[in-house]
Amino acid sequence: MKNTSPGKYTISTLARWSSKLLQEHGIDSPSLDAEIILSHLLGCKRIDLYINPDKPIDDTVVMRYKDAIQKRAQRVPLQYITNHAEFMSLDFYVDERVLIPRPETELLVEAVIKKSQKFFKENEIVIVDIGVGSGNIAVSLAKKMDRTRIFAIDISPDALAVAKINAQRYNVFSKITFLCGDIFQPLEGHGIESKVTFIVSNPPYISTDEFNSLQKEVRDFEPYAALISGQNGLQMFKRIIANTHTWLKPGGYVIFEVGEKQARNVARLFEETQCFKKAAFIKDYQHIHRIVIAQMEETRG
Repeated sequence: MKNTSPGKYTISTLARWSSKLLQEHGIDSPSLDAEIILSHLLGCKRIDLYINPDKPIDDTVVMRYKDAIQKRAQRVPLQYITNHAEFMSLDFYVDERVLIPRPETELLVEAVIKKSQKFFKENEIVIVDIGVGSGNIAVSLAKKMDRTRIFAIDISPDALAVAKINAQRYNVFSKITFLCGDIFQPLEGHGIESKVTFIVSNPPYISTDEFNSLQKEVRDFEPYAALISGQNGLQMFKRIIANTHTWLKPGGYVIFEVGEKQARNVARLFEETQCFKKAAFIKDYQHIHRIVIAQMEETRG
């Protein structure tokens, strides 16, 4: 497809060309992806593409669109091309510095909101989000919960930069303390030992053995450190659980998103501490045990 004079290409001709190209490259939903990218670049809704199919497209937009379509043909995730990912009905900015939010993680957020009702008499609910990434969990909780103080931790400064963009977008920056470091280490000195109501995390949980079998969009473009957690995928769960007793208040919760077939292994890790009640599971939309919820015993010792 050659680039010629302005007005040469219309919405419909661009859409047909791009859909065909994406189909040839094995993209599962070529027409949908082509329309999402085009409407993004034109700053309009997808329905507008159908209303104005003969609208001419400026050459500069054509060039940007061709570049974006070529990226998608090479399996760059759609969300990185548009810098957009929907989560909990909110529009999150994302790019290659962070993992793309998944619908399953909404179950974790909903679980925290539901469990928080038990603490309605408390002046403040303290939440620690480990591996904050784009900020989808922390920002959603800050947006949807009152009387909440959130500590958002990530080992990646780049990820924290993205999370801060999203916190500012939804005016919850004042409710979130962003900390760079490894697991609980950055919390030291903040005076919240034994005061945390919820520890939440969607940590890396893919094993090194599974990595090569991942979808190309995930394997080649999403941050490796946000995906992989040792030989069996349980390394991060072990490290987090081993230190929860220092931070979690009696009766507080740890809520994890876990990988397929990991839920019972993670539950056993909680059992081994002898500090938690029997863990509960929440199934995702494919009926996989995706969320593990463990409550600290009310009394210790």
